[in-house]
Amino acid sequence: MPELRPLLLASSLLLVSCRSEPVESPPPVPNAPDPLAAEEAPPKPEEIVYIYDANGALIPSDDFVVGIRLPRGLELFREQEGLHVYRIQAPIGKVLSYFGPMLITGKVERQGKGAVYRNASVRGGEMNPTKVDVSILEIGNVLTRVSITELPPPPAYPPSQSETLQRARRDFQRLD
Repeated sequence: MPELRPLLLASSLLLVSCRSEPVESPPPVPNAPDPLAAEEAPPKPEEIVYIYDANGALIPSDDFVVGIRLPRGLELFREQEGLHVYRIQAPIGKVLSYFGPMLITGKVERQGKGAVYRNASVRGGEMNPTKVDVSILEIGNVLTRVSITELPPPPAYPPSQSETLQRARRDFQRLD
């Protein structure tokens, strides 16, 4: 039995050192994220924004520039005073089909597969007849650039014919 004494002594020390009370966890930190809650919450899916309708035409957005209602998917690339440049991942034919019917002008210049609408008015914008130049040009197979330039309004009091002739004569004299 002398061999059992050290074993009994060791086991009694173990029992004495064990506590029957639960060990308290540290108090929670206020406004700290709960690590268990973060793991349990499923990630939210991104909202899908469709840019084409059932017929394959571009869908209008809620955004307007100079009275022109922009299509969905159009992203601002650059903006300066009176100049708005956008890009859209859509074939140029679809973009021309969207903008063409809303622009009123007699000056349409074809440039490659694209077009430039010069001195155009916006259909439905008779209350605010701002004139614009709109160029729609192909950048790649499915990337299209749309540039809208606001034109200055005509003068409130245009010069008379005689004043225009006098200015022209002065300008021609300076050229000599």
